[in-house]
Amino acid sequence: MTTPGPELQAAPRQSRPSVANLFVSLRVRLPLLVALVLSSVIGAAGYWELRVFEVTITADLLDEAQSTGQAVADDIEIGDEPARRGDLNDMLREFANAVPSIRSILLASVDNDTPAVVASTSSTEGRDSLALARAASARNDVVTSAPRQWIRLVGVPVKRDGRVWGAVVVAYSLGSVQELRRQGRSVVLWFVPAAVILMTVAVDLLMRRLVHQPIGAIRRTMQRAQARDLAVRAPVLREDEIGAVARGLNEMLAELQEVNASLQERIGDATSELRAKNEQLVDSYGRVFALREALARAEQMAAVGQMAASVAHQVGTPLNLISGYVQMIREDEDTGPRAGRRLEIVQEQIAKVTSVVRAMLDHARRPMPKERTDLAELLRRVCDVARPKLDAVGVRLDLEIADAPAVMADPVQLELALLNLVTNSLDAMPAGGAITISLAPGGHGRARIEVADTGTGIAPDLLPRIFEPWVTTKQAGRGTGLGLSITRDVLAGHGGTISARSEVGVGSVFTIDLPGAPDPGAAEERGA
Repeated sequence: MTTPGPELQAAPRQSRPSVANLFVSLRVRLPLLVALVLSSVIGAAGYWELRVFEVTITADLLDEAQSTGQAVADDIEIGDEPARRGDLNDMLREFANAVPSIRSILLASVDNDTPAVVASTSSTEGRDSLALARAASARNDVVTSAPRQWIRLVGVPVKRDGRVWGAVVVAYSLGSVQELRRQGRSVVLWFVPAAVILMTVAVDLLMRRLVHQPIGAIRRTMQRAQARDLAVRAPVLREDEIGAVARGLNEMLAELQEVNASLQERIGDATSELRAKNEQLVDSYGRVFALREALARAEQMAAVGQMAASVAHQVGTPLNLISGYVQMIREDEDTGPRAGRRLEIVQEQIAKVTSVVRAMLDHARRPMPKERTDLAELLRRVCDVARPKLDAVGVRLDLEIADAPAVMADPVQLELALLNLVTNSLDAMPAGGAITISLAPGGHGRARIEVADTGTGIAPDLLPRIFEPWVTTKQAGRGTGLGLSITRDVLAGHGGTISARSEVGVGSVFTIDLPGAPDPGAAEERGA
């Protein structure tokens, strides 16, 4: 197992947190969250307590004011005659002094819905007090007014002789509620921040020991692992969730270290295999170049051979006629010795020219060396040679091989013939497509090869002539018209045949039939 080098073992120096990173770190977010929660909880609790106290004290003050007003109304109701104004004022002052929150008490009579002040502890009678007295008298019930400058009014109806005579209006102060609110706000403003700060500091110190230090150690371990120091391990400080995370990280680093070592070994093996594949690919490219050169030479030689055979055929026929007429003239009795000698010379020269023409025909029809050839292996080589070019232009190549007999063939010539068919199919698919090469047994011990494409197809009027020399479907300058003619001649030299069927816009299929090679065992028995 390999260990990282010194440059990988050195952990990167941990930089100080910037201002931008400061607000995203757990060290800062956790105390801020605690402070926010504590502020919300304590603030809400303080507000709720103050609100409860305010409501309670306000209710108590209202009860005191109502009780006082009711007591005054009861004293007046049970009296025999209305007292003097001075006595009434003294009585009202006694009731007002008994309760500190009461500011004033007013006694008013209401006649024909018109209130009139009978007695009061205040020198000034406001419209609100008289209006409240009229309302209490009209409703025959206790009436309260909304607070105004922390003063609230309570009106209690007064009865005499079984009917409503007037009303007592008690004005009491909510100053104690205001003072309670002010003191409560002061307590909240001073106590809540102090409590939040103290509790936040305590939580931060506790979290630093319980959370931040273990997480910091795990984070430093991860940074060193990120720097490819897979031998580093995180310290396990406690047996809790963070300790479980540290153990899991250590186990993962140990597995990564093993995987890294295994990968290094596999990379070495893959590199060696890739190097071997690269050498094979170089050899394959060399073979492609050699086959291309051989194909070009074969086309040139085929053109020359076709021209030579045509010339020899065209010249041979007149020479045979001339030789026949010369022979007839020599056999004529009127021919003199000198003319006969000259005709003999002409006959000799014609024989020489005929010999040269026959030699040219024999050279154009020279036999090909043949050997026992496995067609499946030959087709795989053809696919390996053609696949890079087909992949580059987006043409898919499929190979379907069934059990077929071997053939006696010249492997190079047969491979060139098949490559010629693949090249023609490629030229028929400028926008991409698919080529399928299939090998299957034919009838009577023969082998059948089909090369099918999804190209543009061949026109029906041109299909019967595609195997003739100089016939091509390609544009001028892109083909000689000898490829299919050479393929046909090569297959004919192997005792085989080639045919084609095509449909415009659908594709073409070239079918090759080759005779199977004789069984070597049967040949040896016949020789014996």
